[in-house]
Amino acid sequence: MKQLFLINFMLALFIAPAEAMTVKATATDVLATYGSFSQTAGGTELDATAGEVDPIITSDPATAIYGFGSTSYSVIDLGFGSNTVITGQGADVVVFSLWNGYDYNVGLQAYATDNTLLSSYVYTVDDSSFYDSSTTIVTTAINLFDNSLNSGTSGVALGDDIELGYLRLFLGPDYNGVTGGLSAYSNTSLVGAFHTDAVVVPLPLSAVLFSSGLALLGWIGRRKAA
Repeated sequence: MKQLFLINFMLALFIAPAEAMTVKATATDVLATYGSFSQTAGGTELDATAGEVDPIITSDPATAIYGFGSTSYSVIDLGFGSNTVITGQGADVVVFSLWNGYDYNVGLQAYATDNTLLSSYVYTVDDSSFYDSSTTIVTTAINLFDNSLNSGTSGVALGDDIELGYLRLFLGPDYNGVTGGLSAYSNTSLVGAFHTDAVVVPLPLSAVLFSSGLALLGWIGRRKAA
């Protein structure tokens, strides 16, 4: 079953105009937490200070973190590690959640590497997007919009090639929709990014000198041959 989870995650495709999109990086670095969390809806409160939250946020979308409590929301900051995540055409990030039968909302903010707030909206998680009934995993593809407009998803999408520093997710009862008289606890199991920028690794000095030496020998050889 776990292999099925991972296969569904790694091969999750979201059809966009002119191309299919694939998750290229995952946000599994827990940078900070505020409020309280549980591993199941309405379950036992986790001790974030003791590191009980971090092991749940992994590349396995089968594990999820829920906001805990009845009156306040919980906040978690997630980073992408060594990956350079940027905005691009179409959806920028995707939130993986565990479906519990009811629509609910998740607050999401995107910050630049200098901690500038880029985007801040509430997104609905429902089964109208990609939904695998065999795993109860729902994916919500999100195109990040300019926060300065404060007009929801009717705003202007962020420009391309803007580097994202981290994402802030809001989970909790006051972000939950109520369907059929029942409250749907919001959760997230994983967050992914569609656009990444290759990191250029500089050559060590020894390699530069060696390459320069080869080039010089080649130039001398050509002069002798002439």
